[in-house]
Amino acid sequence: MNVRPTEIPTLGVELEYQILDPVTRELSSETQTILAEGAAIYGSHIRPEFHAPMVECVTTVCQSVREIREQVTELRRTVVGLARKHGLAVAAASTHPITHWTSVKLTPGERYLQIQHDLGDLARSNLIYGMHCHIGIADQEARIAVMNSMRYFLPHLLALSASSPFWQGRDTGLATARTGIFRRFPRTGIPDIFVNWSEFESYIRTLVATGCIDNAKKIYWDIRPHPFYPTIEVRNCDVPTRVHEVAALTAFMQVIATRLLNLWHRNMTFRLFRRALINENLYRAMRHGTGAEFIDLATEKVLPFRDVIGQFLDEFADEIRLLEVEEEMSWLMRIVEEGNSAARQRAVFAERGSLEAVVDHLVHETELDLA
Repeated sequence: MNVRPTEIPTLGVELEYQILDPVTRELSSETQTILAEGAAIYGSHIRPEFHAPMVECVTTVCQSVREIREQVTELRRTVVGLARKHGLAVAAASTHPITHWTSVKLTPGERYLQIQHDLGDLARSNLIYGMHCHIGIADQEARIAVMNSMRYFLPHLLALSASSPFWQGRDTGLATARTGIFRRFPRTGIPDIFVNWSEFESYIRTLVATGCIDNAKKIYWDIRPHPFYPTIEVRNCDVPTRVHEVAALTAFMQVIATRLLNLWHRNMTFRLFRRALINENLYRAMRHGTGAEFIDLATEKVLPFRDVIGQFLDEFADEIRLLEVEEEMSWLMRIVEEGNSAARQRAVFAERGSLEAVVDHLVHETELDLA
């Protein structure tokens, strides 16, 4: 391996949780006390979001996936405990199966009023929850190079994380409805390839100068250089329901980023593909999750997703050993073989015929790995 230990990308994870009434199973906007008590313990690591029934938990900068798993577990345990204390419950998934967005309150505050002003009902109806992963890379040019190549793997991450098949009382027919809902926002989806950091900055300057945005945080791509931190932010994942799945997906990202950074240090790169081609796999992931067949863009062959991930594990074996994430990669294959959260939710609905039962299932699975 050519990456020194100090050059292994750092990690940070943001997870948005649903707060709900365990009796009605609907989302609850009464989250002020949970947020206040959570902030008293963890400061800004537990914080509000645009929609009131949402609590976001943010890790510190972590050196390893083990640290990520420990912090995600502790933050989730805290929010679950605070919710119970106030007669509420927590679910980790990217859509709520029942609640309609018009019944949900918004979080007061100048920032959120500005979002509503800018986007209107696009923002109000965006009642979805996400997982964002920050991958720390100090060099600006390396960040652009890694982002360019990492776009190829966004469909893989989406298929593994899919947790939003139901929305507003309906089966959407998708493994991840969140992806389609969020595409209504401007500046979303897979970004273009940027030649270097200067070209990316020029793009941002143009948008600011023409009044499209006031800062680069209003770039909502599936993957972006973060405007304020030395990180690449991967933004296209659904919220994994189980903590072990969070760790597996984060490990997957760190493995990929480590390989790509290693190539950059050697003046090499992963083959770059057009956004239009990557989008073909992205739709397959959005529709079918881990049951999709993916296009191998290099060979133009179509393969079952299980084979695609098996090839990945073989190809990236050196990075997996270097990062000591063998356990997380086993969980990755478990998601492929046993189904992601979306598949498990549909199985519960098929057995019970009730979306309320799906909500109960999500609350149960959210708490599974907290002991």
